Amino acid sequence: MWIYFLLFAVLLFVLYTAPLMRPRKPVLPVLLIGKTGTAPAADKHKRDWLCEKKLEKLFSALQRKGFTSVLPADILSGKLPAKPVCLVFTGGYQSFTRLVFPLLEKYNLRTGTVLHAGLTGQYDSWQKPDEGPWQSLLTAADIKHLQAGGRVEFISSTVDGLPLAQEDDTRACWQLTENKTRMEHLHKLHVRAVYFPQTNPRRPAVLRQARQDFALLIGNENGNNLLPTDFTVALHVFRIHQGTSFTRLLWKMTRQ
Repeated sequence: MWIYFLLFAVLLFVLYTAPLMRPRKPVLPVLLIGKTGTAPAADKHKRDWLCEKKLEKLFSALQRKGFTSVLPADILSGKLPAKPVCLVFTGGYQSFTRLVFPLLEKYNLRTGTVLHAGLTGQYDSWQKPDEGPWQSLLTAADIKHLQAGGRVEFISSTVDGLPLAQEDDTRACWQLTENKTRMEHLHKLHVRAVYFPQTNPRRPAVLRQARQDFALLIGNENGNNLLPTDFTVALHVFRIHQGTSFTRLLWKMTRQ
């Protein structure tokens, strides 16, 4: 009788451990960062900011843990380092040039930054004025300077910064195509990736347009990237803000 119990125990062991022993699909952490600097006193969303000191702490931790920053071009090539991380600054704010770019040079990092081509040199008019002061966006001179630095790849989004969730399918598709067209023609940029604010993956027409226009789609949610990709690396998206625990973040990144 005991032989049956032994065989049953072996069977249970195999069933429970088999998934753990399978080769794990490569996972690429994507860190989404919004506003950088000191939040104005009147801003109602101070938690969404990341101060310069904490940003430098993040960059230092990534360097110390052996992570190598990659751009959309690297992801699409399929040739990734042992510990890749993709940094994406989502607002296209002018503070990127003043605060972020010097830290990229200091810590030898590269990053993607979102560009709303219809608002070049203007301000984040998509934010309601009663929620906080408007912030200046990248100018044409900023874009040229960042291009020359070789550490930044520009990522598309919507022309005017409004979330696609607020647009019908026709207008949303126009936003995607028009922003890419302006980035390429006005700023002579090679645009490979698009960032979806407030993605709704159940809108097949919008997703079809995005996949037609772009090689890489980056979602907005914490956790798995909600958008389809045509390559084997899974994107794991993390939103970074003032309240983010970097100890917990790095633990999650290293255990994947």
